[in-house]
Amino acid sequence: MRPSPGLPHSTPEEQGVPSPAVRALLARWEGRGLEPHSVSIVRHGHVVAEGSWAPYHRAGRQLVYSVSKTFTACAVGLAVDEGLLRLQDRVVDLFPEAAPLAGPRAAALTLHDLLAMRTGHRADSLVWRESRPATFPETFLGTEPEEDPGWFVYHNGATLMAGLAVQRRSGQRLLDYLTPRLLEPLGVSDAAWSGEDGLDAGYSGLHVPTHALSHLGELLMRDGVWHGRRLLPQGWVSLMTTAHTDTTHHPETVDWQQGYGYQMWRCRHDAVRADGAYGQFSVVVPGADLVVALTSCTDRTQETLDAIWEELLPALSDAPLPPDPDAHGELTRHLAGARLGAEGSRAPAPGDGPWAFTHAPTEDVPALTGVLVHRAPHGPGWSLTLLEGDAELEVPCSDGAWPDPAGAPWVASGGWTQAGAFSARVAAVETPHALLVHCADGVATARWNGIPLTAPVLGTLLAPGPRDGGAVTWSR
Repeated sequence: MRPSPGLPHSTPEEQGVPSPAVRALLARWEGRGLEPHSVSIVRHGHVVAEGSWAPYHRAGRQLVYSVSKTFTACAVGLAVDEGLLRLQDRVVDLFPEAAPLAGPRAAALTLHDLLAMRTGHRADSLVWRESRPATFPETFLGTEPEEDPGWFVYHNGATLMAGLAVQRRSGQRLLDYLTPRLLEPLGVSDAAWSGEDGLDAGYSGLHVPTHALSHLGELLMRDGVWHGRRLLPQGWVSLMTTAHTDTTHHPETVDWQQGYGYQMWRCRHDAVRADGAYGQFSVVVPGADLVVALTSCTDRTQETLDAIWEELLPALSDAPLPPDPDAHGELTRHLAGARLGAEGSRAPAPGDGPWAFTHAPTEDVPALTGVLVHRAPHGPGWSLTLLEGDAELEVPCSDGAWPDPAGAPWVASGGWTQAGAFSARVAAVETPHALLVHCADGVATARWNGIPLTAPVLGTLLAPGPRDGGAVTWSR
């Protein structure tokens, strides 16, 4: 297949975006500790600003958590268009082996109800780290909703069921189904999706570069058309972005209370967003012809969105702005040199090493048993060995800086912060997460910048590798 064209680049001012407003947006995210990792801003179909904060790289794959749901909704739309599914299909008919477990409310649920998260359940039917995809239909249909269809709860189990329906009817994993139909045409060639039982998770687990999020947003902005080619069925984007479900009772803040479409949140300013845990976003503002794609690690979503609404939106112009080379140059330099805070030495190393520290496993860091600090074999800096069960993770560690990931799933910055005490930040660069380690007196303590929603084990925080074939398997 011929490579898909990306999006053209432009100065912000040419597209009516003041460079100082973009700079103010970035400064607000940074200054308030919202930990941005990468960003791409698109106006009028042109990339006006993009960059990443070391050690992250905007071309590197990132775990986007529940942004996966929006890609799953795209897969359902394609399957409906191909006649594999219908929105009025009952879940019990899609999974007849589990139908005897369904009560009257569960038996009435449709594919539409799954996509719009209007199943009537008061709680998510998917229990983190305990449910297996191949047997989940029995769990879902055996969990009778407390309310009639229409009641909203944020429901990973509903998305899992929608994704399983696509995989059952197509005979392919979600990633294999989406690759020729959506991902490759969007120029996304480096994607991975985690799952079990030969099935992609659907509700989470997708790893894609940042440009996948900006291209997805631009595709939704253009009603499913990409460079003149229709990728999503006509009318499907409208279904995805229409508020099908009332979310005014949602316990979160205002931008969770604007309604829910098909695996997308409605926002203020007539915007919509694909939203993943810890700050993974594709924010689409049709009235401003604006897309903001962001990866980060924060649980303060409302603050992240408020910065867009308050720093960027009011500054936009419908017409091109006069060139501002000084401000644009400052923005470009800032993005080129952006980095997360790096640990560094403020005291000399106590001898030649190596230095060994033990870690007592905790609920949040259950597998780490030890940390070894070595001098780097070549040049300045350090090398860390993290012991997790039977695994030994070798991690390059720069002192006061970040090493180039160069394809490695983990990198670190660290140094001797006081006599006999070593601190490091170990970033799992294919995910939002980093493990913050402090070592002193032979003992290591550790905590996450955000506790992973999968197993909180550093060695598992990487994109899944190559896999065999595209067939799916089911347990009966």
